[in-house]
Amino acid sequence: MPPWLVAAYPESLATGVGPIDELQLGFSEKMDRQDAFRWLTLYPRRTIRSTSWHGARVATVRLDEPLPADTVVVVEIAPGMRDSHKVPQARGRTYVFATGDSIYDGELTGQLVLDDRPLGGAVVEILAAGPDSVRLEQRPVLRRAMADSGGAWRLPWLPANGDRWLLRAYQDGNHDRRPGENEAQRLWPDTLRLVTAAPRLDTGLRVLYNPTTPGRLRGRLDGRPAAAGPVLAFILAIGEEDTGFVAAPQPQTARAAAAVPDTGAFVLAGAPPGLDRAVFFVDLDGDSLWTAVGDPADTLWALEPWALVDSVAVEPGLETTIAAPVWTDTLTTWPAPPPVPAAAAVDTTAGPPPEE
Repeated sequence: MPPWLVAAYPESLATGVGPIDELQLGFSEKMDRQDAFRWLTLYPRRTIRSTSWHGARVATVRLDEPLPADTVVVVEIAPGMRDSHKVPQARGRTYVFATGDSIYDGELTGQLVLDDRPLGGAVVEILAAGPDSVRLEQRPVLRRAMADSGGAWRLPWLPANGDRWLLRAYQDGNHDRRPGENEAQRLWPDTLRLVTAAPRLDTGLRVLYNPTTPGRLRGRLDGRPAAAGPVLAFILAIGEEDTGFVAAPQPQTARAAAAVPDTGAFVLAGAPPGLDRAVFFVDLDGDSLWTAVGDPADTLWALEPWALVDSVAVEPGLETTIAAPVWTDTLTTWPAPPPVPAAAAVDTTAGPPPEE
């Protein structure tokens, strides 16, 4: 049976405990006696100075400095903490106490799905909003919760009329409480804030996507060349070894493109997550490919008129709005393709083979 927390000092929901610098935690089983910095987190954050185990069931955790006065303190025990038989806790435990005389009653709730199914075990975090100049990894995690098997999550004991927050969620398949490159994750751009008149807020259903799920590009043409023909577009992923596109564009040979209306909005599907470029062109020869066209007798042809929107950041499964493409003023010359060998002539004068 997995271990669980059976006692704590200060107790859950205790108030007026004063600016203490020590916690005691009792467990149902003898534990794998690890230092608390591996499995314990306090909000507001505090550095753990030392951990002492008593009989492998009770841990005394000492902090570098006392908890501040008049502060709500949330204690988080991470899932995966193991007993002496290496049996881990399945979900962890979170509880609250206050060094002052009251505990916040604000609460955020919501539900997560991955594509179209509940995302159980995902981690939800609220981060300080702050200015855009502060990078995501520099923003402190203010609180954290785990979604249940149905994808539902709950963050209680939050202040009303405080600062605004950002909401982030990630799959956390390896239970390390960090968003991994191959795990579904998402940061929502809207900020959240609780107010005294409405201290509880349901953030609703939030959708995450697998890292490889294609996104979409939305835009609108702002003019087109005078050349006759439909405007088509295709998307190219920008790889690590990419050396740029404008100086040496490569026409298509085998990928069909999507039609783009001359007026009104368009949406291009199938955008690979990461950095992409969208290439627009006038299909002069009607083959749905961006190619070079010209007179067979010429040694130089020209690429069909084209425009480019470069370095578009695409998130998995999401739609990104792009700027209107800017068309080049001149045609891009291109070596004429080699002539196609003529098919061998058929001798129509020969008679049928002799009968056996």
